[in-house]
Formats: sequence, structure tokens, C-alpha cells
Amino acid sequence: MLELVAIRRGAYYDSVTLMQVSKRIAATPGITAAQVAMGTELNLEVLAGMGFTLPDGIGVNDVVVALQGDSAEAIDAGVAAVDAALAELKANSRKPSGFGSAPEPVTLGGAIAAGESNLALISVPGEHATAEAMDAIDAGVSVMLFSDNVAVEDEVALKDAAAACGVLVMGPDCGTAVVSGVALGFANVVAPGSVGIVAASGTGAQQVMCLLDAAGVGVSHVLGVGGRDLKTEVAGRSTRQALAMLAADGATDSIIVVSKPPAAEVLADLEEYAATLGLPVHWAILGAGRPDLTTSTSAALGPSGSAAPQWLSWGKSPEGVGAGSLRGLFCGGTLADEAMLIAGEALGPIRSNIPLSPEMALRSDLGAHGGHVVIDFGDDGLTRGRAHPMIDPSLRQERILAEGADPSCGVLLLDLVLGYGSHPDPAGDLAEAIRAARSRATAGGRDLPVVVSLVGTAGDPQGLEACAQALVDAGASVYLSNAEATRAALTALGHDAPKPETPSATSDSAPQNGAHDGQTAATLPTEPVVATVGVGLFSDALTAQAVAVTEARWQPPMAGVDTADLRRILLDPRREAANALAFERMTAAGAELVDVRPASAALGLEKGTFLHAGPPLEWERASGPMKGALIGAILFEGMAATPEEAEAKLAAGEGITLEPCHHRDAVGPMAGVVSPSMWVYELHDPIHDNRSWCSLNEGLGKVLRYGAYGPEVIDRLHWMNSVLGPLLQQAVRKAERIDIMAIVAQMLQMGDEGHNRNRAGSLMLLRELLPNLITADGSPSDIAEAVRFSGANEHFFLNLGMPACKLATLAAHGIPGSTIVTTMARNGTDFGIRVSGTGEQWFTGPANTPEGLFLGAYGPEDANPDIGDSAITETGGIGGVAMAAAPAIVKFVGGDVPFALQATQKMYAITEGEHPAYQIPILEFRGTPTGIDVTKVIRTGILPQINTGMAGRVAGTGQVGAGLVNPPEACFTGALAALARAV
Repeated sequence: MLELVAIRRGAYYDSVTLMQVSKRIAATPGITAAQVAMGTELNLEVLAGMGFTLPDGIGVNDVVVALQGDSAEAIDAGVAAVDAALAELKANSRKPSGFGSAPEPVTLGGAIAAGESNLALISVPGEHATAEAMDAIDAGVSVMLFSDNVAVEDEVALKDAAAACGVLVMGPDCGTAVVSGVALGFANVVAPGSVGIVAASGTGAQQVMCLLDAAGVGVSHVLGVGGRDLKTEVAGRSTRQALAMLAADGATDSIIVVSKPPAAEVLADLEEYAATLGLPVHWAILGAGRPDLTTSTSAALGPSGSAAPQWLSWGKSPEGVGAGSLRGLFCGGTLADEAMLIAGEALGPIRSNIPLSPEMALRSDLGAHGGHVVIDFGDDGLTRGRAHPMIDPSLRQERILAEGADPSCGVLLLDLVLGYGSHPDPAGDLAEAIRAARSRATAGGRDLPVVVSLVGTAGDPQGLEACAQALVDAGASVYLSNAEATRAALTALGHDAPKPETPSATSDSAPQNGAHDGQTAATLPTEPVVATVGVGLFSDALTAQAVAVTEARWQPPMAGVDTADLRRILLDPRREAANALAFERMTAAGAELVDVRPASAALGLEKGTFLHAGPPLEWERASGPMKGALIGAILFEGMAATPEEAEAKLAAGEGITLEPCHHRDAVGPMAGVVSPSMWVYELHDPIHDNRSWCSLNEGLGKVLRYGAYGPEVIDRLHWMNSVLGPLLQQAVRKAERIDIMAIVAQMLQMGDEGHNRNRAGSLMLLRELLPNLITADGSPSDIAEAVRFSGANEHFFLNLGMPACKLATLAAHGIPGSTIVTTMARNGTDFGIRVSGTGEQWFTGPANTPEGLFLGAYGPEDANPDIGDSAITETGGIGGVAMAAAPAIVKFVGGDVPFALQATQKMYAITEGEHPAYQIPILEFRGTPTGIDVTKVIRTGILPQINTGMAGRVAGTGQVGAGLVNPPEACFTGALAALARAV
């Protein structure tokens, strides 16, 4: 019989949960005995009675895994079953069912997590799209990036990041995609089939899929890659990936690649690559001397066994006017390009906002021009700050009316694209504009032929036939093929329409034997579950298809943020791994109470050196409570006989040094003043071998940390020095180590949050200390008073929870590229943060004044701005960010229970992850939100939630209340700028 006993530290589970786990493990084949339990005295007796040999040093906060089995394989299977059971508990904790509704996700990353999505769609303004796209990539989800106006360098970086993660970026400026039958963005309703489409063109893809549909051929997937993907700068990155995905897709037998005119070298490289894929690849690539999309689609139908039909048209062919110029007004850029390529053969160069040659560019205002003109109203320059013309056609409608009144306009060539995402009644609006334009032309004594290419299918929600009839009734000639529509427009002008180019023998890539070049193919979801951010219309279209969709309630980043800085940081290749490492170190850090001793010995403080809370501060800028605490410390140290003398010494500054606690890896609540003679707790992190310190807690009311310095305050400090400190030192040294992190984990499950509510933590600490405290070398009266003082102080544990959190954040500090906050601290004047990736630099802003509940007759006018190092608790994953663990806290700081629950749930949107040991019962044991991320704060506008005590504004007042507060935005905007400079 084989046996295994393993000790797992840093996690706490209730007995019922572990009983259920034990029962599940015992059912593992080959396991003869199994017990998973906390290391309590009773449980250790049970384990010993079961015959297990237990190691020394098991604590009540340790999880003991004890297994007996008939083989090594059985033991291994049992351990695997334990790991799976505990992982399942953690996974289930991510689905809270307690009352207090969770806030809506505000980023794509939040929506992906909330909906467990496997596909994403982004349609926010281009300058913000990169941030959302990185959310999808980081989550391992392929993303359609509808947004345009994305910098090309960002596009390249996104696509490289996606390839490294095995996912596909479809875009930017990707208008159309269909994945496993689900239409994304602007897409038509087509039958499923075996033809896959890769498209560096949205409306080009729609034209091809609609022509295939008219021929009775369905599609497997349509993967858009963005209009620039085949340009030199991007070099076909996504096209290559998409080809590999379709080649690996069992439902795809052949591929059509659709594109506007590409870079020749990129196309050649892709043709070479496509020849290695093992299935036919056809090229519907626009360009001089190349076939139009209709001709290329017809050619692709041949190998599939389907003959190209006579393409649909409606109404009469346009009658020739024999005069005037072509005016093409398009919503689709590829359709506009195709029209210029065809018409240019008969008409010569055509002016455009997307010209085929630079010298034919229109003025930026697209003002009236003589001659032939084609305008793409969907071009980036015309959609910045406004919806795409397939959603909002008003700009084109105005131009249609203007052309009706222009005597030089000989024919109007228009497109109308149907499908999901498009205007619900596009034909109605366009027909009205056509009538008005023709009426204007008639009033001017001329006839105005109007030709429309209608891109749609019978299944589209707008109705293909109904739209065609509406346009015909308005006097238009309507064609399913854009190429045929363009030729009809040329005929109307009295020109001979050029014949379609015949596809060359080399335009298709025949399959070759042998593997392709090793391009890793991302997989396509068979049942897409979509997360969206941006245009709600696209979410509605997905809902109409009965697709599970989660929509992010997006808003722009904080005001005053340079979005280029944000993008630079998010594209930093170090960031994801750096933040993961910071989170790992933060949550793995230990915290053991190992000593209590004077600050002079522990911290090396010399006479005249005083530590204080928050970022660096000069006496002249100190607030009332900070000045009061420093005055009290001078009196306590015997450096002055009166408050007036103490204040004069501090103002003069001679022989006085003020230094933040954090600069010595210490922390102090409220004013946080530590002088050489004061005793401090010393904590050790055995994982990273760091140490942190904090002063002893004085209790509530008129105390030094709140700025009081009366005789009773000084007397209490002397008693703590002469009696309490030495007794605690004996108790701690006799105990050797007290696991503070384990106490924090348990107190969160007992109604504490670790900042303003520490009742359970204080009692558990006393449980550890009392056996040695009551037997310490001291008078019975001193011991009794020390026990009474400690037991009556609900905040006794706060001064241990704070350095425990300091050790966690200290472990995460100093990682290049990390955007995780490792310090939040306030000195009553300024609020300051430090960030892992920016070293020791402080980023500060004016401290806000807490809002909450007041003691006695005190009110808001009596409260000082936020003060104290105790925000280290929120930095470490407890305190205000864990308010859901302590609903009763609202009786002390204000608010109500739903607010407490929602406050914690909001914090998940700005943190790196969930603490594996700090769990919240009412959220189904979800881990506390841990690792505040500067970029997430900036993107969401959600500031960390802090609950805190309030000090009186006037020196000497003491505590006036408790409440809630947030850091100033300036801390995070300043940190963002510094992080960007460090990339």
C-alpha cells in the first residue's frame, strides 16, 4: 500500500466543501483511502487514526491532502482528481449567483469573460480599437475589427500578436465576415456550402457571396482580413493565416481570395503559398488587366461543377444619352474600384477620393468637378466620426441630389448593399433620392439615367426583390453584378463597354501534393459565441440570428489621455507576460509575523527621522492631521516639551528628516508617523525573502495616527512602548511564525474585508498570540491590560494586514513592462501611486475627501482629505475592493449592501485576476479582484474603491468618521505617460 501526504498552504476551504472533495477523490480507481481537510487538531487526529503518517509543522490554515492507494498510478490519479476538484471549485466561483447585480462589462475583455465568448466584433472609433483588439488576442479569441482609421503600424502589431497566440485578426476596416454560418458586420444571408472566401474587401466579399448564392453555391466561411492586408506594409499577414484556417477546415473544399488592387510582391508570395495548401484557390483580385469580380466568380464556379447563370437584373436597360460624365457614388470601396477599372478603359482616367493613380485625387471637400468622378463614401476619410454609409446614407443622398442638378452629370452609377448590419430600408431612402435627382434633371431639360448594382440575396432581411422593385419604380436600372451595372452605365453614355478579361491559366492555384510551410492554423468556432463592443446594430443583427452575444458598454478612456500612449503600452510585447508575473508573485507571496521590535532597530531610524504615510511631503504642505501626528511624535520622543516647541522644530527643519514609510518597505495607517522609539511589527515573506513593517495599532478615537497629540495620546504611546511592545515581542518570538496571509484568507470568509472591518481577523490573531502572551515574562496586571487593550481593539489586526499586503505588492514590484499598481498611499495632501514597471517614481494628484458617516456632531466640513498607507490593502486585493466579503461594513462607511456587492464586482474590470486564496463567499467563493492595472483603469474610467477612516481637518482633532473614497485620475494618467515612455 502506497501513501501520499501533501500540505498545501495559502488556501482555505470550509469543511463541507472539503468533505465533498474527499468523497469524490475516494471514488478514484485504486484509491483505498482519501481525506482532504484543513489542518485542525481534530482533522489531524482523524488522519492519524486512518493510519497516515503526518509531518510536523502542519498549521490550522493548511490544507492536508492524504491519499492511500494500491499503486503509484492510483496515487497519481488521486492527485490529479484533487487538482481537478479544486480547479472546478475555482471555476464555479466565477459564476456568482448572489444578490446585487454585477455591472455590465465596459471593455471587450470584460464581455468575453462574462459571455465565455469564442469570437469578437469591434466597431469602436479607430483610435480606440487597438485596445479592444488586444483584449480579444489576450483572451485567445479571433476578432473581427470593423473599425477603420487604425494606424497601419498598429495593424501590423495586432496581427503579429494574434499569430503568436494562434488567433486571427479580421481587419481593421473589415466590413464582412461569416463564421460557421454566423454573419458578422455587413454580411448577406447565404446557404452553407463548401466554398471559403478570404477577403481584403468587405463589399467585394459580399458581391462574390451573393453571386455564388445566385448560382446555387453556398459558403463555409467568409474571413475578412481588412483592406490593407495585401498592401506592402502589412504583407498579407491575415490572408496567410485565413488561408491556413480554411485549408484545415473540413467543410471547405475550395477558396476564393477577394481583394482590391494588391501589392504585386504580396500577391505573388500568397499565390506561391496557396499552391501548397492542397485545395483549389481562386483569385478574384482587382487590378489593371485582371478579370472583374463577376468574371472571376464565374470562373471559380466551373471547377465546382456549377455553371455561371445569367446574372439577375431588374427594369429596363438604361437608354443612351450620349453625353455627360459618369458619376459613381458608392458605399463600397471595392465596388467603386471595380467600376473605375472597368469604366476607365472606355473613359480614361477617373477622379476619385480613392483614385487608381495619385494625380486623379479629388479635393478633400469632394467639391464639384467636371469630368468623370467616382466617390467611395465608405472611405476612412468620410467615416471618421460618423457611421458607415451602409448604416447612415445621408451624405451620399445629398450628393445624389447635387448630381441631379449638375448638367455635366450624364449617368449616375450607384450601389446598394443588403444584408445584416445594413440600413433596414436602404432601398426606400435611395429610391426617394433617385426620384428627386431625376426630377431635378428633368427640370433642367435633360434625362438622367440611374444604374444601381444591388448586392443582396433572397434571404437578406431587407428583401432582394422588394428592394429591386422599389429602385425600378424610381426609374433605375438594377443589376446583381456590379461589373454589369458599370458596363450598362457606359452604354448609357454612348460608349462601348469593354469586354470582361478572361481569367488566365495562372490565376488559380492548383493543389499540389505536400505540406504547406508550417503556418499554424487557428481554429474556427463551430458554434460562435460573440462578444461585441461598439455599434449596437451589429449586436442586434447577431441576436436576430439567435446567436449568443454579450455586448460591452463601452466608453472612451479617461479625459486627457493620449490614446497613442495607451496603444503603445498595450502593444508592448512585454506587457502580458510582465503582468502575469506580477500577479503570480503578488498572489504567491507569504506573510509571516516574525518579530516585534523598536523602529530604531528594525528600520534603522535615527533620532530626528520620522516616517509618514503617503508620497513624499514637506512640512509646509502637510495637512492638519499629518502636522498633529508629527507634533505628537516629537513630544513622544522627548525632542520638545510643548506642542508649540514641537511645531517650531518641524517648521525649522533642523535635525528633522521626513520620509515616506514606503521608502523603507514599511506602512503606517492614517498619518502613518513612525519615530525611532516606536515599536513595529516585522513580517517576512518566505517565498521572496522580503520584509515589511508597521506600527502597533492604538485603537480608535483620539489617537496619534488621526493627528491627536494630547497628554492621553502621548501616555498611551509610552505604555505601548514600555508594556505592550515587549509583551507582544515575547509572544511572537515564542510562536516563531504566525501566518498572517492565512488569517486574511479566513477573515474574508467571516465577514471582514481587511481595511475598516477586522473583527474576525483580530480575534484570530489573538487566538494565535494569547497562549504565549499570558505566559510572558511580565506582571499579571501588565499582561491583563495588554490582553484587554488588544481584545477591545477591533482594528488590532489592521496593522498586520497592511504589511502583509505590502509584502505581496513588494514581490510584484520592479518588473519591466508591467502596468500593475504596487503602491497606493495618501498623506492628507496628495494621493500617490507607484507602478511595477516604473520603479520608484511616484505619480500623484490631490487627495480627495472621503464621503461617509460621521461621529457625533462632526460633518463633512470637519473632514480632512484622504490620508494613510492603509490603501495598501486595496492594492493587495482586500479592503474596499473586497467589500462584498463584509456587507456589514456599510454601517461604518456608508452605502448599502447591494452597493458593497457591486463595488467589488466593478473592481474585476480593472484588475489582472482573482486571488486564489482570498475568496468571497457571497460571490460563490470568487477570488478577490487583485492586481490593479493602470491601463484598465484608464480604459474603463473605473477608479479603485477605498474605504477608510476620516481624520479631522484641524490638527489634534482625531477621528471624525469613516467613509468611501477613490484616487484622483491624475495618478493614473501620469503613470500611463511614464509607462509609454518606458516602452
